[in-house]
Formats: sequence, structure tokens, C-alpha cells
Amino acid sequence: MIVVTDAAHDSVNDDRDRSSLAWQRTMAQAALVVLFAAVTSIRVGEPLVTIGAAILAVAAFGLAAVAPSAGRRAAAWPLMRTAATITIIAGLLGAALPVALLVTA
Repeated sequence: MIVVTDAAHDSVNDDRDRSSLAWQRTMAQAALVVLFAAVTSIRVGEPLVTIGAAILAVAAFGLAAVAPSAGRRAAAWPLMRTAATITIIAGLLGAALPVALLVTA
């Protein structure tokens, strides 16, 4: 029995796997930024920012952990959208911390 593999199809799947892993790493890095903001807000005594950051950090790590692999999806667009959302949330949280410090000072 001769098994013929489609090299082009395997290459596409390999590219999808690499893309999937890259976007998962991006989401995990953004989640670490959110976690760092949570720890910073604890240290400076901003409880509302701390609670928000902690919730967002758990959500971001959860989204990064449950991101589908290349075999269960057709494109990387959902991962890009999720990574962009987490990155935007991390940026907003990073901006909220100094604003909270200025308001309470």
C-alpha cells in the first residue's frame, strides 16, 4: 500500500500551527502585562484597579490557554482578534493606573 501525502497541505497546516502558537504567546505576554499592572496597583494601594486588573488577568490567561489549535479552526483571525482585545485591555489598564493615582492624590 502506497500512502501519498500532500506536501502543500502539510505545509499549510504547519504554518497554521506556527501562527497559532505565535498568537497564543502574544496573548500570554499581554496577560503578563495585565498581571504586572495588578501587582503594581496592589503596591500603590489602588484597590479598584487591583480588582479590575486581577479579573482581567485571569480572563486573559484563560483566553490564551483555551485558544484553539490550528486543527480545530480554519484561520488565525479569531486568535488575532482575541490577542488584539487582550493587548488593548492591557493598554487601557496601564493607562488607568496613573489616572487613578492622579485622581486619588
